[in-house]
Amino acid sequence: MVVGVIALAMKGGGESGGSSAVADPVIPAVSEADIIAAAAQLGPRDQELVDIGETGVSIIRAGGARKYVALTFDDGPGPDTPAVLAELKRLNVPATFFVVGHAVAENPGALRQVVADGHEIGVHTWTHPDLTALPGRAQRSEIENTAGEILAASGVASRLFRAPYGAVDPDVLKRAEDAKLLSVLWNVDTMDWTRPSAGQIVETVLSNAVPGSIILMHDGGGDRTATVQALPRIVTGLRARGYEFATVGDLVISDPPGSDDMSSKSRSTQK
Repeated sequence: MVVGVIALAMKGGGESGGSSAVADPVIPAVSEADIIAAAAQLGPRDQELVDIGETGVSIIRAGGARKYVALTFDDGPGPDTPAVLAELKRLNVPATFFVVGHAVAENPGALRQVVADGHEIGVHTWTHPDLTALPGRAQRSEIENTAGEILAASGVASRLFRAPYGAVDPDVLKRAEDAKLLSVLWNVDTMDWTRPSAGQIVETVLSNAVPGSIILMHDGGGDRTATVQALPRIVTGLRARGYEFATVGDLVISDPPGSDDMSSKSRSTQK
């Protein structure tokens, strides 16, 4: 299945609707062999990141020794991704985007812009299913095809995974580990997929963030106008309290999670 995914990713550039005015970064074509090699080879930082998790667990936050948090965005790239990227650039904030494979295939240029802006990419499956309801072969396809699409579109080998709906079980976690991915959930859920106001999103973050928090938001899957509007107030509010921002990878490497910061259970039923 990976070969078909690569062919789709590389066909015609896949730009849709002028999602970004910035020139599309030039990324070399990636073959199936390249994807297999990239999945097998771990650089020093990759190895450190993958080794952080214990077998059969997901990270829900960093250790809390440093006053840093990670903003994460799920379900993209979508129509609101350029606006999210613009706000993050203006605010000088790095973030982590857990992307859906079919959305990347439809708009690889958006993913390339995420990477060009210095953000981190994670795997969020191909079709956003509840993986716990799928057989093992389908779980593997959802995860590995998305990882391959990310590499084909951007030249980046992702090392992070987030299960849709936060739904994990031992089989799902084993599939992620087999793909050399660290499973990442969250400890602050903005519930922005339920369409709260920007003020409600801001209040949820400011009331619940602690050192090491991984904060869940969305840039795809629906209208994310309120999330975009909330971002400046979230960043300003947290900085006023002494917080800074990091990608998930940098956060957990610099402030490793302890056993209380990991979980073997599903986190919630987020969108």
